[in-house]
Amino acid sequence: MFPEELNVRKAIADVELIRRVLDQAEHNDRPAQTTGLFGVTLTANLILQGLALGVSALLLLIETLSGGALTKMLMLGAAFPDIRLVGIGLIAGILIGLVILLYFVIWRAARNSGEELNAYIVRNFRYARLLSYLSDLLLKFAAVALVMLAGRPEWIPPLLLAFTGDYLVQGRLFTLPTRLAVLLGALCIATGLYQFLTQSQTLLMPLAAFSLVALISMARLIRLHRGQVDAAV
Repeated sequence: MFPEELNVRKAIADVELIRRVLDQAEHNDRPAQTTGLFGVTLTANLILQGLALGVSALLLLIETLSGGALTKMLMLGAAFPDIRLVGIGLIAGILIGLVILLYFVIWRAARNSGEELNAYIVRNFRYARLLSYLSDLLLKFAAVALVMLAGRPEWIPPLLLAFTGDYLVQGRLFTLPTRLAVLLGALCIATGLYQFLTQSQTLLMPLAAFSLVALISMARLIRLHRGQVDAAV
């Protein structure tokens, strides 16, 4: 074998070695991002699920301490048509407030990280960004509004349980292992069906189910976040 050919092969081997080293260094320097089904990072999941858990826990606390005041207000829509419109407007106002609060929390997080809001959203909500969440909220609001306009507010608690099961099965909001998410989703849907068949009107069941699932998911997210921080250190 000629010396020139040996030198060429050695040079190629050296280039391949350098390339592998650079690729490994780039991989180690790249910040780990835990993403969900829709490209939502761990940071974004913490924001979304923390907000959802806080709101559901607050509503559950109000419902429990007031002796079912939220349920009673909801059922008034069956007797007074005007209250249905007020209820729909109230739900719409709550959703708008939640969206505003969500963007405020994201803006604060972007400010703390030293990024612009648009850049922060693009980085943490890479694929669907916030559109998938907002469109899903809009569809669920439309379903609740139609049920209220039909004069059947007692269907709303089972519907909320079905919504929770839908979130779990799709993996859209909660961050849980697939088997556990599907199991809990099926359980929520079955519980909603049971509540519908027994004509139970209480909001305690859907609020408690959502809060419990959100708490489990948040605990897992916090554990993942700690593991990510430890790995970075």
